[in-house]
Amino acid sequence: MYEEIQVRKKINWKSAFTKLGALALFIIILAIIIAIPAKGSYAETEFEYNLRTFMSASKKYFNNNLPSEVGNASTVKLETLIEDKLLKHVDLESDNCNKEQSYAKVTKLSIKEYSVYVYLECDSNKASSVDTIKK
Repeated sequence: MYEEIQVRKKINWKSAFTKLGALALFIIILAIIIAIPAKGSYAETEFEYNLRTFMSASKKYFNNNLPSEVGNASTVKLETLIEDKLLKHVDLESDNCNKEQSYAKVTKLSIKEYSVYVYLECDSNKASSVDTIKK
């Protein structure tokens, strides 16, 4: 009375592989976009690198030029660090950075502790950073 009807579906392999390939390509592109950090988010910007380099050079300079009494301070301009060849980074030596307004200042806080403050002005970027030196 009841007949069993068997229906067989034919698979279009070419279409299946094309769709699978497109999906794999989409996943790879999405993974690359997620893996590459946006400029300025995770990666250190060039200006931040310059600020860090300026701080490092200032500390080297102040190792021989520390104030002797607590509360006293000493200042050095970016121009002096470049002339003393403590900064060899091209961007800090270029005309983009204001060599007169950019400076570092060290203040003696206690017998063995000094505070180093740097201010860097390059193009429209301005920033400062503070660190300590312990002797």
